[in-house]
Amino acid sequence: MTKRLVVAMTVVAGLVAIALAIPLASIAATNVRSAFVSDLEIETLGTASVLGSQSLERWPGTISDSAKRTGARVVVVDSDRVLLVDSRNSTLDRAFDRPEIDQALAGRLNSDVRPSETLGEDLRFVAAPIVQGLSVVAAVRFSLPEDAVASQVRRTQLWLVAFVLAVMIGAGLVAWLIARSIAGPLNRLSLVAARLPDDLTLRASESDGPIEVRSVARVLNQTAERLAGILLRTERVAADASHHLRTPLTGVRLRLEAIEETTDQDDVRRQAQAATTEVDRLTRRIEQVLALARSDAGAGLVEIADATAVARERVGAARPNASRRDLHIDERIAPGLTVSCSVGTLARVIDELLGNALSYASTQVRVTLEGRGGAVALRVEDDGPGIAASEWASVFDRFTRGSSAVPGGSGLGLALVREAARAIGGDAVAGASDLGGLTVEVTWPAPK
Repeated sequence: MTKRLVVAMTVVAGLVAIALAIPLASIAATNVRSAFVSDLEIETLGTASVLGSQSLERWPGTISDSAKRTGARVVVVDSDRVLLVDSRNSTLDRAFDRPEIDQALAGRLNSDVRPSETLGEDLRFVAAPIVQGLSVVAAVRFSLPEDAVASQVRRTQLWLVAFVLAVMIGAGLVAWLIARSIAGPLNRLSLVAARLPDDLTLRASESDGPIEVRSVARVLNQTAERLAGILLRTERVAADASHHLRTPLTGVRLRLEAIEETTDQDDVRRQAQAATTEVDRLTRRIEQVLALARSDAGAGLVEIADATAVARERVGAARPNASRRDLHIDERIAPGLTVSCSVGTLARVIDELLGNALSYASTQVRVTLEGRGGAVALRVEDDGPGIAASEWASVFDRFTRGSSAVPGGSGLGLALVREAARAIGGDAVAGASDLGGLTVEVTWPAPK
């Protein structure tokens, strides 16, 4: 914004200055040329008048002074066209017959430009008669190259160019100051807006910048207040739901276990075991829904988790379940890896991936944790039936299950995995495994 405003104002000011300078340059050239010639004519007439009042012996001094003042060559020629005085100290008492001298000796002021064969360039001259006793006794001529007049014009034009540049520089400076007064508060407002998703306690200054910027800051702060309230209520609902749902479910499970242990009827025992399984599945589904709610709310403290230790611990916890199903877990976990995430998120992601893989594996599951550039990658593979390539993206949608999914799932596990990864700048993708089944890879940016 600052650059665009500075460039725009500079260009506009430059165009306006140029539009003014072009006619001014033409007028100035004419006026400078006219003023220069007029001054030279006045100087010539004044010098002729002074010479007319002096004796011949004093003329060299007067001519020298006039030449110094004007920078012109000054000569005096008598009525016989003989050179009497020359400011350039050339040879005197020689013929000096020039058209302008003839006119001056005829009593007329003569001012014009003509080519000079001696100089090889145009010559600007003014010649005037010297009168003594009502008679023209000599003529005085001031002459200089026409380039001297042109240089005066060029100097004036250069000053106009300097004026245009000064206007453009001034306009650019003013534009920069204006832009900074607007862009500075906008930049600070942008920084607050960019950090708000991670910290809803931040607030923008409502007294900084123009009224429009202050208005935006006020609206942004109001929006942040409302979002903070919404997320706070969501967190409370999630916490209350977790408490009020888990407690009765735990009670139901305990009663079912008691029935299973005390009954003598095999049918009742089987029904109690089936009901316990359903309670466990319902408990897991509730935990998944609450985890997604916390993910949507951005809840949870952030920690630097020891990914290596957590992965090994969760794989170890899954081995008894795998053994009961005659499944082997191949563990390939690199040491010393860490990730930054919400407390408990990493363990929950690993549990979801392991649970999903164990549900479909035929003989083995492979867990790989490795560093990859600036990221940490977790890959869980199985040798199950896998899913079609067309479903690799959709299995991460909420409540979406693959066409070969086993009964009893909720379609929330992989959705929770991807959202947890994306919440900290990572991602989750599915693909085919070289074991023959499905592979799910989750990446997290390594902590800086």
